[in-house]
Amino acid sequence: MTAIPFRPGRPTAGATLPLARIGRFLERECLAIVVFAALAAFVGVAVSSFVVQDTWLAFVDGRWIAQHGLPHVDELTVMTHGARWVDQQWLAQLGLYGLMRAGGFALVAAAASVCVTSSLLLCSIAARQAGASARSVALLLPVPLVVAPWLLQVRTQTLALPLFAALYALLVADSRRPSHRVYLVLPLLVLWANLHGSVALGVVLVAAHGVLHRRRRLLALLALPTICASPYGFSLVHYYHWMLLGSPLRNYIEEWKPTTFSAITVAFFVSAFALAFALGRTWRALSRFERVALPLLALAGFASMRNTTWFAFGVLASAPLLVDATWPTATGPRRLNRITSVVAIVVAVPVVATGLLRAPGTVASRWPSAGAQAVASAAGTRGLVLADDAHADWLLWNQPTLVGRVGYDVRFELFSGTRLASLYAFRTDGAHREIASPYRVLTFPSAAAAKPWLEGGRIVYRTSGFVVVSRP
Repeated sequence: MTAIPFRPGRPTAGATLPLARIGRFLERECLAIVVFAALAAFVGVAVSSFVVQDTWLAFVDGRWIAQHGLPHVDELTVMTHGARWVDQQWLAQLGLYGLMRAGGFALVAAAASVCVTSSLLLCSIAARQAGASARSVALLLPVPLVVAPWLLQVRTQTLALPLFAALYALLVADSRRPSHRVYLVLPLLVLWANLHGSVALGVVLVAAHGVLHRRRRLLALLALPTICASPYGFSLVHYYHWMLLGSPLRNYIEEWKPTTFSAITVAFFVSAFALAFALGRTWRALSRFERVALPLLALAGFASMRNTTWFAFGVLASAPLLVDATWPTATGPRRLNRITSVVAIVVAVPVVATGLLRAPGTVASRWPSAGAQAVASAAGTRGLVLADDAHADWLLWNQPTLVGRVGYDVRFELFSGTRLASLYAFRTDGAHREIASPYRVLTFPSAAAAKPWLEGGRIVYRTSGFVVVSRP
């Protein structure tokens, strides 16, 4: 039997095949990879700067659920004490609280970054699988962050972003090439129904897909009940009716109001009208579902500023095909693209890691615990605190002894229309001053706002964005 000579240093074809595929992928997707890496680096660095009142609300409510179970009646604040409370976002709040307990804000920031970047990635993949060029995907990748920069805020909605992206991608893929995989939207809706109220928009999209495609009528019927797939069950029917149809929030809360033209919404208006123009010229490039879904998402964005986020992700997933139809691409992959792609990834990773590691320090500097301690000390063991919107839940999180003694927090859905109007007038115009009479400590976002209350009181803590006034 003749021995086969061994020649080291000559890799087999099977060993080189994966490397060859990776190389071709880096060449083909170079532009998209570079833009995605840059956006991922930006998100990793910036996300810790987007801690808002809803972030602390999620932590407070998550802690309450972990300690007391699902709430049905409010016990956290004075003005809404005893009010009926359907906490539709309970699972997202519990999840964010668990992350905070397990790894501090570094872990929370990492999870938020993953949610945002994975949503961008899923929409980009959906566009590429539909046949869009890497150039057009790269061109539109920044759209969600430009149109809706508030999607970087760490809040319960953050956990719903990848669910929307996955659901929309499944519906788009099924509208082009039907597959039973589309039924994965049902478990996505069930999970979404316990994370954020925007699941109602997901149900509308699935129902629209079912109406447009006869073989998917059953999918539309099965999607409708998922909106109540929660421990609260059919109590959510009244909740959604109140929040979406009968709520006074649209009159007082900025993100619930219809979107008007301003410096922060100009990108949405430009994107919406550019989309309308492109659809009018090259509508055949999209599937029937996309031709309906994109205008629906645009209308939702015009109806409420908080909905512009979903429109932006829909644009990223579908509009690259419109760009290609208007501006055909003829560039092929180049070997230099491999190096460029690898460099972009190598640079982005440490930037993201550094941003996440610095997140706790960034949050501590913006939300100093000394301010919360000053409020607790001024209030004593029994005094009531009338905190401003931005700091109420932060105080409840940092000083648990204030639970039940803070006037209100940003769960404005617990207010009646009359009470919400009075509170809004108090905070904006200084009317209804009697609201503050039972409270020993008042907090304000600025010294100017606190000035009318200094007669008979004194400032016990002050920073540029937080002023504490103590009264006898």
